Amino acid sequence: MERKPRAYSLIKTLFVLVALATAACHREVAMPPLPLRNITLTDKFFDVWPTSPTRAFVVGDRGKVLLTEDGGRNWKRIDIGTQLGVFGIQMTDAENGYLCGQDGLVMRTRDGGKTWKRLDSRTHLFIFSLSFPDANHGFLVGDRALVLSTTNGGETFTKRQLQKLFPPEIADYALPYDEPVLYSTRFVDVDHGWVVGELGRIWATENAGKSWQEQQQMLVPQYKYPLGPNDDPRFKDFLLPTFFSVSFRDQKHGAACGLEGWVIQTDDGGKNWRFAHQADKPGGPPDTLVPGAPHIPARDPLFSIDLFGSDQGITTGLTGTVLRLQPNGAWAHDTSVPAIPFPLSQVRFFDAQHGWIVGYGTILYTEDGGKTWRFCQG
Repeated sequence: MERKPRAYSLIKTLFVLVALATAACHREVAMPPLPLRNITLTDKFFDVWPTSPTRAFVVGDRGKVLLTEDGGRNWKRIDIGTQLGVFGIQMTDAENGYLCGQDGLVMRTRDGGKTWKRLDSRTHLFIFSLSFPDANHGFLVGDRALVLSTTNGGETFTKRQLQKLFPPEIADYALPYDEPVLYSTRFVDVDHGWVVGELGRIWATENAGKSWQEQQQMLVPQYKYPLGPNDDPRFKDFLLPTFFSVSFRDQKHGAACGLEGWVIQTDDGGKNWRFAHQADKPGGPPDTLVPGAPHIPARDPLFSIDLFGSDQGITTGLTGTVLRLQPNGAWAHDTSVPAIPFPLSQVRFFDAQHGWIVGYGTILYTEDGGKTWRFCQG
C-alpha cells in the first residue's frame, strides 16, 4: 500500500522540477531582440548617390534603400514598397529623384526620398542605369537594347531600341548580335548623352535623344583580337569587350570600363576613343599591352567608373579592384582603398573630396579625396 503514495510523490517531485526548469528557461530567453542591422555581409549594393558632402542614398537587392545624413555613421532604411532589386538611383535636386531596377521598375520621389511612387515604364525588362540632367528630362537603359526617355518627369515614357540594323543578306547570321544589353548611360546636359553596353557598343546623342550615332568604330582597329575558326569576319567590329559603365566630366572628356578590365577614354566627346594603359603601381610607367592581343594577363572586370573634380578618376570592379587615374594618364591600383575580396559595384564622388564606394556587403566613404576610406556600419 505504500507504493502508490511513493509513486505519486515521485511524479509530483518530477513535475515541480520540470516546472522550475521551464520557468528558468523562460527567464533566460526573455532578452531584448538584437537590433536589425541595415548593412550586412549578405547585402548587394548596386548604386550610391550623394546629395551633399555627408548625405547619400544607397540602393541594392530586394528593394533596399538606405539614407545617411552624417557621412555613413548612421543609416535609415526607406521602405519603397517593393522587394525588386534596385540597380540605379539619382537625385536631381534636394526634392526630386528617380530609381530603376528589376521588372521595369522606375520610381520617383518629390519629397527628398521620404516616399517613392512607382511609374509606368511600359516594360518589364531589367533597367540597369538612368541619367536625369534635370528633374523633367531623363534617360534609362536596360535589357534587349532598351532605351526609355521622358520629358515630363516620368509621367510618360518613350521607348525605343538602340541597335545596329544589318543588311538583309547577313541579317540571319547577325542574330547573336541583336538586342545587346545596355548597361550604363550618362548625360551632361539635356542634349548631350552617351550609352554603353554589351559587345562594346557606344552610342551618343547631341539632340536629346532624337538621333543617335555609334562611336565604337575607332576602337575596332585598336583591339587586336584574332579571329577564331568560328568567327565571321563580317562581324569583326562586334568583337569588342562589353562596357558596364560610362562617365563624362563635361561634353568632351569621358571614360568607360568593362568586361576585360580595360578603360577607354575620349577627349573630344567620343569622336575618338582610345584604350587606356595601366601601371603596375601608382606613379609607375604605363604598360605596353595591346588590347585584345593573345596572352594578355587576366584582369578583373570593371563595373563602374567616375570622373570627378578637374582631373580625377576612379574605377571599381570584381574582387575589390580599385584603379585610380594617374597624372601620366595610366590607371593604377589604388592602395589607399582597403583590400576587400568582394565585388565593388559603384563609385561616386560628390566633389573632389567626398566620395563613396558600394558593393557586396560594403559601403566605403572618404572625405579627403580618397587618401583614406572608412568602412560604414549600421
